[in-house]
Amino acid sequence: MSDRLDAFLSQNGFGTRSAVRQMIHFGAVKVEGRTIREHGHLVRGRRVTVRGQEVVELITSATLVLHKPLGHSCSHDPAEAPLVDELVPEAFRHLSMNTAGRLDRDTSGLLIVTTDGPLIHQLTNPKKHLEKRYRVVFSGVLSSQAVNRVAAGLQLEGDPKPTLPAELVLDGTNAEGLGTATLLLAEGRYHQVRRMFEALGGKVERLHRDRIGGLDIPADLPPGAMRPITETELLLLHGRSAGSGGLAKPVAP
Repeated sequence: MSDRLDAFLSQNGFGTRSAVRQMIHFGAVKVEGRTIREHGHLVRGRRVTVRGQEVVELITSATLVLHKPLGHSCSHDPAEAPLVDELVPEAFRHLSMNTAGRLDRDTSGLLIVTTDGPLIHQLTNPKKHLEKRYRVVFSGVLSSQAVNRVAAGLQLEGDPKPTLPAELVLDGTNAEGLGTATLLLAEGRYHQVRRMFEALGGKVERLHRDRIGGLDIPADLPPGAMRPITETELLLLHGRSAGSGGLAKPVAP
């Protein structure tokens, strides 16, 4: 809750700061049953009413964890619907939220949706060296030097600089005869995983991100579900938990 009465009312949908100050001045606002005409009156932890209606404090910030399903866009443009925005729980839809990086429409997996600009920077800035883990199903035959080329930094078509060194493990083939792989990246260029596999001679058929930092997709989060992140999960985002390795047993995308 904001300390000042005018800020508190404005943040909770009663108009601009100047509008709520007029409301306060004309005696429409009470704090703990007493009419208050001072817009700087401190209200933290107190009951506030406007013309008899109790003010219910709105959520002003949030960080949510999402298991993004296939088919949804991270754009805010209604023309690109269905959008990740449509999956945000009702209690948070009044907030201006953004995803920390993007997963394209044909990629599923772990995504953070937040009002916290510094957190978005922390999760997306390649200088932070925060790894994201991707499970890949691909067709085609990769270069015999694929693992080494990825580890050294891969030159992508149209990019002046090679990718940052990354870790690629070729896991074998699935029941469909397609290749499976696990890729750990510490950056997020446009369609990077797909472009990397093209540069290696393959084509991504399915793509799923199952970890950011030390946070795996929570077991209670099915595709399409979104909920507030826990304090423990937030800590895990910033690095691996003690004893956890980077490349766990592959999960089929």
